[in-house]
Amino acid sequence: MRVSGVRLPWAHYNRSMRPFPPLLVATAVFAALLGLFLALYARLTAEQRRTTREIRGAASGRGWRYRPLRWRGDLTAFRIDGQSRIGLVPWILISDYNRGYDRRWSVLLRLIVPSLGGGVDLAVLPRESADRESVLRGRAIPAGAETWVSRLSGAAASAVAFFRDAVEVSGGLETFDAAYQTLATPQTVHQRVVDPAIAGRILHWPEGAVAPHSVLAWRDPFGFQLQARLPGPPNLSTVLHVLELADEFIARVPPSPMPPAPAGLVDRLVARLLRL
Repeated sequence: MRVSGVRLPWAHYNRSMRPFPPLLVATAVFAALLGLFLALYARLTAEQRRTTREIRGAASGRGWRYRPLRWRGDLTAFRIDGQSRIGLVPWILISDYNRGYDRRWSVLLRLIVPSLGGGVDLAVLPRESADRESVLRGRAIPAGAETWVSRLSGAAASAVAFFRDAVEVSGGLETFDAAYQTLATPQTVHQRVVDPAIAGRILHWPEGAVAPHSVLAWRDPFGFQLQARLPGPPNLSTVLHVLELADEFIARVPPSPMPPAPAGLVDRLVARLLRL
């Protein structure tokens, strides 16, 4: 472009400029957004990744086997296979998201001791479930239905019989008995599994631990089971407290006279998933 015979400088640049290809622009925008997302994700999960490393490192240092359960769709889910301090009794510890079954807690930290499996003969339950259990205890199901349940799941049939006949025993602490009920069969009611030491550990958690919404414990054909229902993923302090609580139970839960082998179709499927 000329004005009075003079070439303007920007005319050269206007002719030399070309629009960027759309594919290149789209790629650049996608890369920028992806980088922003990854940076934000790394920042938001930094604390949880540090916690995961602590749990994995503690498990490895004690000779336990730590495995992440990524296939469950929860990056914080894990499984640890280890042994108790008392008698080196094997246990399985699994942490997983509760899938929205209860909005008051989001993570289920459960420990299973397969060698202590047997018929359901003891249970520790929150008082909030007392009404449901009292209905089961006070209502006998027809013999035909009970046979059908036993074929489907021996563990379920054993639980129905337990809640029908179970009696409550004291845990030795008033504050614990106000929040939880300890049930046993008439044959095992004299065996005091929950004492003030265990009751205190259930009620009081270390500073810095993720305190649970509630704690449950019972025996079934798969083993002795201990569950902590947490409002969020556990940290190392929470895991170690559950393991200490499990050691207390392992020292007090007597072997069951009933063989722990799963007896029903559902039981065999669950045992296979747990690889018991």
